[in-house]
Amino acid sequence: MPSETEQAFIREVWGLQGTAYLVVILRYYSRFSILGWRSLAWDDAIMFLAIVAHTAESLMAYLVVARWKGLANNAMTDEQRAALDPQSNEWYLRVNGSKTHVAGLILYTTLLWLLKACWLVYYARLTEGVNNMHRLIRSGIIIIGVTYTSCLLVAFLKCIPFHHQWQINPSPGNNCMPAISTVQTIFVMIMNTLTDFYLMAIPLPVVWKSHLPWRKKLILLIMFSGGFLEMAFGILRCVSILTLGDIDPAQSGYWSVRESFVSVVLTNMPMVYPIFRRFIEKGLSASRSRATSQGDTRGYKLSSMPGRAASTGQRQNLSFSEPNDTAWDSEEHIIVDRGQGGSISREEGSLNLPKHQTIGITFDESGTPGGSATATDESHQIMVTTEYTVTEGSRRSSSTMNGPGFLNR
Repeated sequence: MPSETEQAFIREVWGLQGTAYLVVILRYYSRFSILGWRSLAWDDAIMFLAIVAHTAESLMAYLVVARWKGLANNAMTDEQRAALDPQSNEWYLRVNGSKTHVAGLILYTTLLWLLKACWLVYYARLTEGVNNMHRLIRSGIIIIGVTYTSCLLVAFLKCIPFHHQWQINPSPGNNCMPAISTVQTIFVMIMNTLTDFYLMAIPLPVVWKSHLPWRKKLILLIMFSGGFLEMAFGILRCVSILTLGDIDPAQSGYWSVRESFVSVVLTNMPMVYPIFRRFIEKGLSASRSRATSQGDTRGYKLSSMPGRAASTGQRQNLSFSEPNDTAWDSEEHIIVDRGQGGSISREEGSLNLPKHQTIGITFDESGTPGGSATATDESHQIMVTTEYTVTEGSRRSSSTMNGPGFLNR
């Protein structure tokens, strides 16, 4: 029977795994419900591979603790190694525990770098049309590929021959003890930290220079700064393995699972956040609507005015662009100034607008209303879905805009 500590860790492993599944399901729900299956991109496919790797890594951590009792080929003196019977159960547990550690570390590294690739593809779509961003993305592809390959080389070449990583007697040396290997632990931590810094350097300057309101800018800065939290967990993992590894070899499994969970949640946050934002906005909008209907008893809707032709229940696509403006849209594009050489990225899907009175206003390039817009011209069209209420002394309006990742001005 596993000890109380082992049982607590087993519950933690599967609790974190279940939460990770929920976060990924919410990610795909957000993509499907707003833009349909055609909106799926390469980062969604990479996330599927990442969750498979996360499941396998959690299984390895479970086996290390529940099946192999946290034992490996370390935390033994030379006398203990020489006295251990190769036919004993402890020998069997230590050999298989070491093999499971080897597999778990490879899966841990693969998962982290899959999530980095997911971030990179997302940033490529996010910064489409922004000057010089394609160079950062291409450099990021090279950096991620090189660092992942180097981590795998360390995992396979730090101990030659490879099977010495589960050797018991004689002592194979620290490099061949996968649970506490100093070389592999420090190298992966350094590569992980450097790549996280690079990935955060892609969106943060763009968000900082944007013309978004400070409240929304702060939300984006926090969202894209999650790499700092991941780096903190990576450093904690490294310190715990190097300081407690010989006392408790399962430390590698403990912190690998925790860091992986944090990385999965942070990587999916930009996709999951709009669901909670829309839920909150709908609640606030409903509250304002009730307050308006109860307070303005003498007002009436424009659609109910005599001689006013009302066209209710229509749904329109919202296309809004403005020079020197930055918007975060349902396809996570950054809109930049044309005069700076950028290009305007349009939505690939329609926003799910409420059934209210729809008023169309067309502006030409000079900003004069009344211009005509075609499918290929350079004019800007604003479709504002608004329900107006007119009273004797004031005119009030309420509007709702829906769409994942769209931060209203």
